[in-house]
Amino acid sequence: MSAAAVRSRTPSPGWALVAATVAVSFSAILIKAAGDDPATIVWLRMGMAAVLLAPWVLRDASRGVLPKGPSQFGLVLVSGVFLAGHFLLWTASLKYTSIAASVFLVSLHPVLVTPLGKRLLGERVSRRMLAGGGLAIIGMLVTCVGDLRVGGGAFGGDLLALAGGLCLAGYLLIGRSVRSNLGVAGYSAIVYAVVCAIAALTAAAGGVAHLPSPRVALACFGLAVVCTIGGHTVYNWALRHVPVLLVSVSFLGEPPLAAVLALLILASVPSLATIAGGVLILAGLALALAEPGTRSGPADLAIAQ
Repeated sequence: MSAAAVRSRTPSPGWALVAATVAVSFSAILIKAAGDDPATIVWLRMGMAAVLLAPWVLRDASRGVLPKGPSQFGLVLVSGVFLAGHFLLWTASLKYTSIAASVFLVSLHPVLVTPLGKRLLGERVSRRMLAGGGLAIIGMLVTCVGDLRVGGGAFGGDLLALAGGLCLAGYLLIGRSVRSNLGVAGYSAIVYAVVCAIAALTAAAGGVAHLPSPRVALACFGLAVVCTIGGHTVYNWALRHVPVLLVSVSFLGEPPLAAVLALLILASVPSLATIAGGVLILAGLALALAEPGTRSGPADLAIAQ
């Protein structure tokens, strides 16, 4: 296949990140619609996503781009553990600290990804991308500052939220390191299966294991298709094409876009702090995505990868 033909099939990483961020922004609405305990929602959502990816996993197997050897397979399993930790630890933090503090602290993962990406992966990021990430984090602070409650009785919840952010950073860093020679479907399906198993065990250990109702199953199917495959899997695709910091910063676009969706779908009017912070977050994301190379796909990589 010619370079021009491959280029025409390869989506823009920048626009792919925008689409993924819009997709994951439906999470809050669908989770609220499910109305079940967090562990059940996570295992059902991730299990469905892994099953739905099965045809593309078989294609990856035929192409020889599934994990090979204990080292690579182990990294993929650890990536799944990190993603499960992100979901479960952040959810647990909400019991002990304010939503604002939890959201802000879990969103500090770009601060972790930047030095670790340079040290572990040798990645260098431009001043524009750093400025965009910094502006987005300031926007998160503006969004949450009115309800921040760090320290005191909330300290344990704050630590859980920070741990959730650290887990997301680890998940993204591993994904960036292994995706260079792994297919996105095979990698993602294994990670999602690990998350499903850990969440199911968590539900059993917490005494909340049960068969979900049809309403819960339908909402989780929406989470699997829209937010997991359309969101997280696209992020995993992008990890092969752009610096890990850019993917990390893209996650910060979820809160303001979720607020917009809540306004449009649930008629929930956001606060002035949410609006002001959201503007800063989206401006920071736009600045980071304006980095040359994010608006056109690499000529040597096919869309299936």
